[in-house]
Order: sequence, then structure tokens, then C-alpha cells
Amino acid sequence: MAKASYDYRLGFGAWVNDMRNSALPLEQWPAPQMDDETVAGIVRALDVMADAGYQYLDTFGLYATTQYPLDIVSAFDDRERNRQLDRLFKAAEKRGIRFSMPLGLMTWGYDRIIEEDPEVRGKNADGSPHPHAMCGAHERSWEYIEKLIDAMFDRRDFGAVHLESADLGWCDCPKCAGQYGRAGYNARLNARAGDYIRQRHPGALTYTCPINWANWGLNEQGEQPKFTGADREAVLELSKHIDLFMDQGHRGRMLAWEDVPKMECAYGTSGGLWTYHGARLDRLSYFVPYPQRAAQFLREHHEHGARGCLYYQGPMDNPAVEVNSAVAGRMMQDVTRDPREVLEEVIETYYRPRNADARSRLADVFLAAEEAYFGQWDIAYMKEVQKLEPPGEFCVGLLFGLSPDLIGILWEPFLNAEGRMKCRKGLIAALRQLVEIEADFGDRARIDRLTRALMMMVQMLATIMGAKGEPWTD
Repeated sequence: MAKASYDYRLGFGAWVNDMRNSALPLEQWPAPQMDDETVAGIVRALDVMADAGYQYLDTFGLYATTQYPLDIVSAFDDRERNRQLDRLFKAAEKRGIRFSMPLGLMTWGYDRIIEEDPEVRGKNADGSPHPHAMCGAHERSWEYIEKLIDAMFDRRDFGAVHLESADLGWCDCPKCAGQYGRAGYNARLNARAGDYIRQRHPGALTYTCPINWANWGLNEQGEQPKFTGADREAVLELSKHIDLFMDQGHRGRMLAWEDVPKMECAYGTSGGLWTYHGARLDRLSYFVPYPQRAAQFLREHHEHGARGCLYYQGPMDNPAVEVNSAVAGRMMQDVTRDPREVLEEVIETYYRPRNADARSRLADVFLAAEEAYFGQWDIAYMKEVQKLEPPGEFCVGLLFGLSPDLIGILWEPFLNAEGRMKCRKGLIAALRQLVEIEADFGDRARIDRLTRALMMMVQMLATIMGAKGEPWTD
């Protein structure tokens, strides 16, 4: 492994059907299915990840979304789901990748438990019942957590555990966050869980994702606030109890770069920029490649001490998703590589160009599309009006809903009227070049998907521009 590499290279599928290659147009997020299409999508992701050098796949929804039962273990008795999971774990093992155990720590998964055992329900700061969180000061809450950890390890060979304690909130009672503060309380939860896993299941990589440990929004210096004071000390103490602190950076990192060397565990991010896919949209209805920006962020984060990366995956039928994941994994193994060279390597692997010129010109198509979109982001609007750093995470569509929704990445705050016009012109130029070289590749199916995805972006932009009264014709 190259010296300038990431030690921990994890793919983040987020939820199992986010990697699905066929849409679930009427399904509420997160989609709970575990069927043949779910498995096929994840296996496709595993193929790309294995080629690119990822070590783990982290994805929620393997067993349950929000409804673990009181006894915990009956959640794992679904014969058909276990049959599909057998296929998944065997596919991962064959490709040299291990699954990470998804663990919402006191939230995500316990709605049924707190309904049937109300004594463990957490509280909001005003004393009202929390809709999703268990109380971390109640020992029976820990009995549920520990039973869940042990039950999952008993059934599957997990190589890692994803600890996430605040995505749906946290208990704010006087013994929990009311005593220790939001970050301090969540750090204590994760430290206790980390210790338990190390004692009971040694060898499993433990990592914490601190989503919601601090407010999102710019401070007076125009950046995401960083941990300071007691919160910072709590995070540094937590680093003694886990293997990796995964400061993903949905709207900016929470730990200052100068504090990274003080951590007693490894430090990681999600690579600075990523698309969240959801499951309701057609998989070829958008096209947002970012190989150059991925390489830039991975290199910068590595220079600041990041040695872990939880990199978002998605439906690999989408040509941009496949290229983004494939380039990022290769860059994680050696951040000094030329991203253009890596991109051409990926094109050689998947598109089978008939000559070097075709390979180079297809790389130009991906890079031109990247710049056509991201080069037009309305960053001033994001900072001045939304008071947010440019994400981080950006969702293609809406998370919640029961029908296919709009392609949100083509509207404000990402693109304004001028940005849409320039983006459309840039994508048309990329499409024109693609049409000129489409016969020069051995994998025609991939070329056809790439053509359709580019066309859909151009059409979506024209529709939005027309509806808003903006000039869109050539």
C-alpha cells in the first residue's frame, strides 16, 4: 500500500435500496425491501468497490429500519430476508470486502421498543417524550443495545460497527444531554458502546459518526462551527475508546484540523463532496460526476491527517455514480496519483475503448460534465442566504415522499438562472462529443446509459428553465 493512502476505506451505501438499480417510485424513505433487485444493486456496488480497493461496505436496513421488537432476536428470523443476506455476505466475502454493522445508538430502530417499554423513552429538553430516542441513563436501554450488538454478531461476520447516536435526536433529560451537553452526552454513549464491542467482539473496527452533535450553519467566521471547550475534550476522550472518528462533513467538519493529531484514534471524513441518491428517482435521470473534486478533497483531507474515509456509494447503473466510486477508491490507495490518469484507468476497465484517443475523449466528457454542473454552483447564495457551507452532502431529490419528486440539484440554491444556462450549454457540448465517439467502445450498454443520463440532465434543465420563464433554446 502506498504511503499516501487511507488506512480505512469504507463504502457507504447509506440504506440498502439507495444502491438499487431500479427505482422504487412510491416508497417512503428509507425503503425497507430486501429482494432480488436490492441484492443485485448491492452486488454491483461490491464489484466496483472491490476493483477500487475498498475494504468495507456500510449500509443500514439489512434487518430493520425503525422497528426492532422488544425481544430483539425475532427481528432476525425472516427466512426470505436471511436467504438474501446469505447471498450478500457470500458475495462480499468472495470480493474481499466485509460488511459493517449499522447501529443507531439509542435512535434509529427503537420506535417500537419505546412504545412497548415506555420507561426507556428519552425526553426532550422540556420534558416531553422523544419520538425516537431511548434514554442513555436507563440501564435497560443498554440491555437492548447490547443484545442487539450480540445478536447481529452471532448471525453475521461483521468486520466493523458504525456507531451513530444522534441522527434522529437524543435524550435531553437531566441525566443525559441535560447534564453533559449534546456532544458530551453522545461522546459518552459512543465510548461505552466502543468499550463493549472491544470486550465482546475484539477485532471489529469501531467508528463513530457525529452527525447532529453540533448545529449546522455558519458562524461569524463563515464556517461550520468546530468542537471547542468541554465538547472538544469529550471528543478527544472518546478517541480512546474507538478506532476511527468519522467526521463526515455533511455541512462542514466538526473537528478542527489542528485537533486531528491529538486524537488517540484515526480520523476520517466522507471525502468532502457526495451525492445522496434515495430510491424513488429513475437511476438515469441525473448525471453528476465529480472525479476531479473527489481527488482534490481526498488529497487535502489526507494532508491534514485523515486516514479513514466513509465514501458514499449509489446505484452503479448510473454512469457518474460508478465513475465517482471507482475513482475515489483508487485515489484512497494513493492520493498522489493524477486524477485524470485514474479516470482513464477506470474508463479502460469499464468502457473498453478501442484506442487511447477514445479513452481520452471519454475522460473529457466526464470532466466537462463535472465542470458544467459544479462550476456553476451558487456558493454566494448558499453562504449568504442559507448560512451553510457548500455541501458536503447534496440530495438529488427529496428524502421523504410517496412519489417521484423533482430533481432538486438543478434548482436554487445549487444553480441560479445563469448557472442553469451555462450548465445546459456545457452538458450539450459534452453530449455532442460523446455522440462523436460512441462507436469506439466495447461496452455499448454503458455508453447507452451514459448517453441517456446526459440527455436527461439537459432535458430536465430545459424543462425547469422553460417553467421559470428563463431562455433555454439554443
